[in-house]
Amino acid sequence: MLTLYTAETPNGRKASIALEELGLDYEVRPIQLAEEEQKLDWFLAKNPNHKIPVLDDDGQAIWESGAILLHLAEKYDGDGRILSKDSAQRMEAIQYAFFQTGGVGPNLGRLGAALRKEGEKNQEMIDIFDAEFRRLVGVLDSILSDGREYLTRDYSIGDIMHYPWLAIPFQMNMPHITDHPNVLAWLERIAARPAVQRGMAVPS
Repeated sequence: MLTLYTAETPNGRKASIALEELGLDYEVRPIQLAEEEQKLDWFLAKNPNHKIPVLDDDGQAIWESGAILLHLAEKYDGDGRILSKDSAQRMEAIQYAFFQTGGVGPNLGRLGAALRKEGEKNQEMIDIFDAEFRRLVGVLDSILSDGREYLTRDYSIGDIMHYPWLAIPFQMNMPHITDHPNVLAWLERIAARPAVQRGMAVPS
């Protein structure tokens, strides 16, 4: 039995997209972040870092979105739908997953937090995170510039890890995305996938 403890965040939606891409049956348990449900003892017993998502797979609790996607690929992806069985392509997908967790996610998250800050904003921090986010999107555009459809050519966890985060500036038509035609076309391809559309609607 698979149970996904999640909320309406980019990291949460990585897990639901992967589950939908693999066609797995799973139960959704929404976590009320505004009510700090993630800090209750029962949740901390699953993830001491009090973050979503958490995947409970028949009693085994897996946390950190990248670890969840790797677990799903290892256990349920026999034909390589989200993680290639080719060793070189597999490592490339894992590489892009780490690129997201170490770069795109943190910098876009910090940029968003700096922009949403009430009262006087720290323009220096906004400029730093904005510049780094633009640089990282430029890296993605360069990778995609050879005409490949997805980061490792075949769709993978590398694409899934990026999409929920980049969907925000993508849907807002921010120049960070629209100035990079390869990235824009890549996101449009991912957005058109039915499993991605279903996963982005979790929790409903």
